Amino acid sequence: MIKNFPASLDKLHEMIQFVKEQTESAGFDSSIVSKIELATEEALVNIISYGYPDRIGTIEILCSPPEKLGIKIVIKDHGIPYNPLTDAKKYIVGNPLQSRTIGGYGVFFILKIMDEVNYKREDNYNVLTLVKYRS
Repeated sequence: MIKNFPASLDKLHEMIQFVKEQTESAGFDSSIVSKIELATEEALVNIISYGYPDRIGTIEILCSPPEKLGIKIVIKDHGIPYNPLTDAKKYIVGNPLQSRTIGGYGVFFILKIMDEVNYKREDNYNVLTLVKYRS
């Protein structure tokens, strides 16, 4: 199912609700649904906050089953070209707290929560694909 939304924080709840409904329909239990919501929210907030700095654009969300049981969430926007995976911070256990920077860990969490995360720039769109399989 595909749905388009204005890229606005005012519409974030509607976007997350859409993904939640699709994820529940895919048969995930509530704890996994919550994690998928968190990963999706992080991606959407980044697009809303940084993809359209001087205007409100649109975000298209496509939820479909992947090749295996689960859910594939494709998030498309025509904002500033940006691959969030390029700057994903690696959390290194044992690094002193003072050496860690604030921020930038959202993509790290997305990568930890989802089974597959891919980005491509296609026809002037940022296309972020998040996949979670049912075990």
